[in-house]
Amino acid sequence: MHNSQPMNDIEFQVKSPAPMFAATDKAEPQISEFLTSSQAAKRLGLSMATIQKLVDNNILQAWKTFGGHRRISLASVLNYQSSNTTTPQISAPSNRPYQVSMVIESPELIKRLSKDATQWELPLKVAFFESLTEALLELLNQKHDLLIMQMTSPRKQQEKILEILQKFMGSRHTLAHTLILTPETDLLPPTKPGEHAGGIQVVNNDLSPLWLSAYLAGFVAQRRN
Repeated sequence: MHNSQPMNDIEFQVKSPAPMFAATDKAEPQISEFLTSSQAAKRLGLSMATIQKLVDNNILQAWKTFGGHRRISLASVLNYQSSNTTTPQISAPSNRPYQVSMVIESPELIKRLSKDATQWELPLKVAFFESLTEALLELLNQKHDLLIMQMTSPRKQQEKILEILQKFMGSRHTLAHTLILTPETDLLPPTKPGEHAGGIQVVNNDLSPLWLSAYLAGFVAQRRN
């Protein structure tokens, strides 16, 4: 894709050491609270195109009525809104790319994402790490807007990692938001009764370039509104 005027560059640093629910034409679930696509877009402050990407990649859960109209789960909209607004956003000038760190266990996937991300046309500066320790060392002295981490380790180890991230984000204030991708279906950050999980969002999904590009498009759009 060639533009007459270049988009914001996506910069990369590599630090070495199928959707769960898709919109279908099945019968409408018995859920009383839902939104139309335009209502979801208005509530989140996003464009209809971005809402479409979030639905297609199961970031927002949706289905179709018998008449062919899309309905979006209010719970998934509120969850997305809460996950992206619970922590103070780091203000960024329009000409500054958003700082994103990704902890990816597979060197092959790092190489693939680095290549595919050049097609995203998003104002991002991405650093890849193969371990959380390396990423947190980087975050000790430099503010980042987003940390994305893929976790495939045993559940007990994942729970420990969430505890470490919770403490880090509560004490350092150099990280605005964290997205965890895990095969576990009910993994949650450790919290005390009545306490919110802060800026940590846990999603049961695979880390694919298509899903990731949709999520990052929504992330950037919300912070620019």
